[in-house]
Amino acid sequence: MPTRRRLGYLIWGIAGGVIAVPELIAAAGGGFLPFTTISAATGHLERYHNWVELFVVAAIVFFVFSVVRVSPNAAWAGKPGRTPGGRLTMQSHAPPGAQERFDEAEAERVFVIAAVLALALVAVATWAAVEWWDDKRHFHPAFVLYGLLFLLWLVIPSLVAFFGGPEVRFPTLFRTVRNLEEWLARSGLPYNLGPLLAWLVAYVILAGLVILLLHLTLYPYPDITHIIDPKG
Repeated sequence: MPTRRRLGYLIWGIAGGVIAVPELIAAAGGGFLPFTTISAATGHLERYHNWVELFVVAAIVFFVFSVVRVSPNAAWAGKPGRTPGGRLTMQSHAPPGAQERFDEAEAERVFVIAAVLALALVAVATWAAVEWWDDKRHFHPAFVLYGLLFLLWLVIPSLVAFFGGPEVRFPTLFRTVRNLEEWLARSGLPYNLGPLLAWLVAYVILAGLVILLLHLTLYPYPDITHIIDPKG
């Protein structure tokens, strides 16, 4: 079995790929996928339901706020803190050194199986939507794909950890990014590139979140200027 650190890279790498690959294909002008991008699906919902924009803004702001307000290494008694795996919680917080012990422990088989089953459920449900619930612009399969990813990868584990207290024994996205930064910082790359790349990881993620916020709320930002002022 892999360590929890490596399991985190695998789980979040897959989740990021499912979102990033369609976006890159769409940006390159490809339209052969049987589902649309997450930004196009969100923009479609916002067109007919204005409150979706408020939800998107609140979700992204909460993501950034939780990192700034409660560091992935925080352990403050009586206040929101982090479990050893990095989940935000009001229950027991991580004591000093707990994160490192958590990362290097062997991943439990049940969580690996749960991740595989969740991925299989997302794939089968998306395939079923393509076969029996598709529409001309492929929005319905996209709703199923990204909705299940959001539910299974983020909402359910986060609610269990935040309100229930027990540790979910695989690294969160916060912890996985932190692990990557720490690995790069001590990688010993020439010309002191390790710390620079570690800083760049955090910067790219933060810049990406800001761009995503603008892209989803002002869709199709940055092309929105051509729509507002087509002769400008």
